[in-house]
Order: sequence, then structure tokens, then C-alpha cells
Amino acid sequence: MKKVLLSALAAVTLLTSSYTSAPPKVEAGVVDTAKDIITAVTAKFKDVKGHWAESIIAKAYDLELISGYKDGSFKPNGQITRAEFAAILSRTTKLPSVTNSEPFTDLKDHWAGFAVNQLVAQGFINPSDYPNGFNPNTKLTRYEMMKWISNGLMNSNDSFKQAFQDTINTFLPTPEAIRREISADKVPYIALVRGTGIVGGFEDGTLKPQNTTTRAEVSAILLRYMDVEGKNASAYPELNELREVGTTGTNVISLTGYRYTKGNFAEIINTPVTLENNSAQYKLKKLIVIDARSADLKGVYSTLFYPKIENYQKGRYITHSELDFTSLIDKPSTLTYSQGLRSTLLTFYRISDKEYINSVGIETWPQITTGYFKKNETKTIWITGTVGVKGKYSIENDKGQIVAFQKD
Repeated sequence: MKKVLLSALAAVTLLTSSYTSAPPKVEAGVVDTAKDIITAVTAKFKDVKGHWAESIIAKAYDLELISGYKDGSFKPNGQITRAEFAAILSRTTKLPSVTNSEPFTDLKDHWAGFAVNQLVAQGFINPSDYPNGFNPNTKLTRYEMMKWISNGLMNSNDSFKQAFQDTINTFLPTPEAIRREISADKVPYIALVRGTGIVGGFEDGTLKPQNTTTRAEVSAILLRYMDVEGKNASAYPELNELREVGTTGTNVISLTGYRYTKGNFAEIINTPVTLENNSAQYKLKKLIVIDARSADLKGVYSTLFYPKIENYQKGRYITHSELDFTSLIDKPSTLTYSQGLRSTLLTFYRISDKEYINSVGIETWPQITTGYFKKNETKTIWITGTVGVKGKYSIENDKGQIVAFQKD
């Protein structure tokens, strides 16, 4: 959580009895620069200096958004409870305040009851997610946070409701998606917050939805949420990529500027394509594209596959394709299979970084085909390749359906 976007802010105060009262505004003329604000706040809080969220905490404190504890600490790494997050979120949202719902009996006379009831009425919290009570002192998981925020986005602008539908079948840009560690029902909620940049991944690319979250993370995430709430979902390029993958199986159009000249990928995804020499048959499950035209990789999947870029991929669009591959010959051979390809879009190249593919669980094209492929046995594997800055590409399946796209 090292990348943050400081933008529109609103009054947010954590409401528990262990917190101090709202922080006093720094006197005008005494502290008037970001550096001075940070200095003042690190002096106020004994555990903030040097923390990755130091500047965020300082800014939020200066604007009277958050406060610390009575012992002079902020506890940036302290875990947030459901009640605490509800209190912050209820004061963060710009949605109209509504409090006509009291679904949780365990919130009677609880300090956060009003905030939770407001969030239920506004659509942030679905009571059916908590059939055994809200349990306000339970530590909040990152997925709960993502789901509440995604619900808020959908209630702030109808375009996010469509984006939610578009991403139901998307592929999340995290190793946990490759390892199938995120259940299908969670995918669209995570896609909304990941695609808008509200929630980013950790340094290893994971999202860790099952983990708890901290005061520092929540401060950064809600500042970003406030900037997105009410906007149009189409304004977020990375979300558009996830939407395209969810509806067609690829992000090639939204990322590269190529245009379809015939059909679209939705028509051929998961349909059989037999190699021209009848050596194998494959079904294309996903075609994931990353912009490698410069050293600074771009695209929502840019951190997922690439600890190492091959020379032939530099200055182009890199592709990763997931295939169901079935050999139709007794003696498997990469050369034989490659000679049967009818499309220049695919190449039977392996992802070469062995340490990386093992760490994230990628099954890639084997170095030695003998013993790996068996006749009429299907393997699900990832292969890599490239798309040019300009050009024409097409794939035709066994039914004669063709998808073609180009860029002049």
C-alpha cells in the first residue's frame, strides 16, 4: 500500500471511546507547508515518523479528519474493526444520509449503531452478509472493506452497476487469481476497487482479501474512494480492461487501440481450434495483453507476469494466453505444433522465469514436450508472445468463426 492518491477529502473522525477528541486545527501562519505539517504531526504522534503513510496521516490530521489515542500514539498498523470502519465510511461518503434501517440486534445502544444503520440504508452493507449479527468488534477483512466500497460505488453512479456485471467473469490481476484462491462471487467486487485504483496490491502483487486491514491503509484507501465516488466507471482505463476481459476474454482492444474488423473474441473464446496439420487442438481461454512499448510497463496486468522481459518483447505489446491444449499425436513436438498454427497471434513460447512461475503457480509450456503431452489428454497452460505496435491479426475456430483486429 505504498502508492496513494491524495485528492478530495471530507470530514472523517474515528468514534471510539479510546480515541482523543477531534484534533485542533494548526494555527494559521505557524504551519503552512506540507513539510511543516508532517513535522508537527510526527511530533504529536510518537509512532508515525518514517511510516509509509506518514504524509497521509499528517494531511488527514491537519484537516481534522482523524485523531489519535490518548497515549500520544496513532497506531498506524493497528487493525480496524467493523464498527470503526463503518464510522469512518459513514462520514466519508457524499451519498445522501438515510437511517431508516436497524437490521442488527447486536448494535442496540452501540456507539457505531447509527453509522452502521446509515450504511445499510445507503447500500454499503448488505445485512444478509451478517446473518448471525454484525459483531461490531470483529476485525475487518480487506474483502469486507472492498465489498462495502464497491457497493458504495454502485450506489453513487449506475455506470458502476454495469461495470460490476461486466467483471463477473473477469480475470483479476493478482497471483491469487492464477492459483484460483479467490472465489467467483468475490471477483466483481474486487475488480471495481482494483480497476479504479482505490485498492492496490502488495509488493508481490497479491491482494490478500482474507487479511485484516490497518488504520494507515484505511486512511489511504478512503481518500481514494472519496475521489472516485460518483464518477463514471468508464473514466478508469484499468477498470475498462477488466471489463473487456470479463465480457470477451481479452483486454487487447481497450489497451492497445487496435480495432475489430471482424467478429470479436467473445465469439471464439473456449471454442475448439484444430491446428492446420492436425497435430493438436486448443481452446483459447484468455488473451491478456501488457503494454511494453516503453520500459515502464502499462496496463492493469503489468505487474502480474513480468519479473523479466525477453528482448523480443521489448517495444511491443506482450501477450499471455491461457489455453486448453490437447495433443492429437503420439510424439509431441513443439516444432510440429508450431508448424500447424494458422494465426500469428499465438506462439508456443514458455514463460521463462522458472522461479516466478513456481511462486505464482503458473503452468506454462514445457521445455521438453516428451512425457508432458499425451495423445488426447488436455492440459491447461499459459503461453507468451507479442502483438506489434501496428498490424493485422486473426484467429479462426473450427466452426469457421473468425475474429480479426488491426491497427494502422
